[in-house]
Amino acid sequence: MKSLLTTTIIVSLLGTPAFAAQPPLPPEGWADGYVIANGIRIHYWRTGGDKPVIIMAHGSSDNGLCWTNLAKELTNEYDIILPDARGHGLSDPPAKSDPADAQAEDLADLIRKLKLEKPIVMGHSMGSSSVAWFAAKYPNIPRAVILEDPRLTPRLPSNSRTSNNTEAQEKRRAQILARNNMSYDRIVADQLKKNPRWGRSEIEIWATSKIQHHPNTAYRRRGNRPQTTEIFGKITAPTLILKADAQGELRKKNIEATSILKHGKIVHIDGAGHNVRRDQKQRLLKALKAFLAGL
Repeated sequence: MKSLLTTTIIVSLLGTPAFAAQPPLPPEGWADGYVIANGIRIHYWRTGGDKPVIIMAHGSSDNGLCWTNLAKELTNEYDIILPDARGHGLSDPPAKSDPADAQAEDLADLIRKLKLEKPIVMGHSMGSSSVAWFAAKYPNIPRAVILEDPRLTPRLPSNSRTSNNTEAQEKRRAQILARNNMSYDRIVADQLKKNPRWGRSEIEIWATSKIQHHPNTAYRRRGNRPQTTEIFGKITAPTLILKADAQGELRKKNIEATSILKHGKIVHIDGAGHNVRRDQKQRLLKALKAFLAGL
């Protein structure tokens, strides 16, 4: 009894033993696969079923499974496909020679290889850029377009993350590699402190993507892209923009940019930052489901 009591005291003083957390598994019933699309191997997850298809293109440094918590809300009505962009998740890395529209063409060829008919295409951040460019280049393919917080105003030229300058690219590669080498537990803990309202489930999924993120994505070309006005002018499918909360002049500029779309609608999600679905999932879902119901 004394020995047991002593052990209990020691454990209490030392704290709870730390066991490395395990990344969450995909939901039961989801299947994954690979295709060769636009010259590279692209990995994807698919929820399945004989239903209308939604393709969800993730943001920079995320992976397809980062859509998990949103996708689970829609799987009763939709077959959802979650590809890993080149250089993300389990897909092949990019090369320095990749053209600026590589990810838009990746989407187009993925749709061809999976023999999809009129999919709804949705993208967040980097994925929204790819989806919009794809929809502009191939206006007859998508049934609808959904963009989560796309950039509607030009970036500042001094932004090192968007620069094609070699020094800036190598600095970015080193930053990505440093996070690759962080422990899963450390990434989860840091993000729980930074964004506690996302919730542990969201952050645990997100953390895995940071370890998988390939440093060569720093070579992704940001220049030679059409302006938003040109891209939006060529999109003919019904389009929903789910934008981060904004007020005043920025809100007016967002609405003005959206007015170029032939069949477009913008919804600013109250209280949401760039990660709209993570910050305000229920508000985003309400706007998203209303749009989908009207197609």
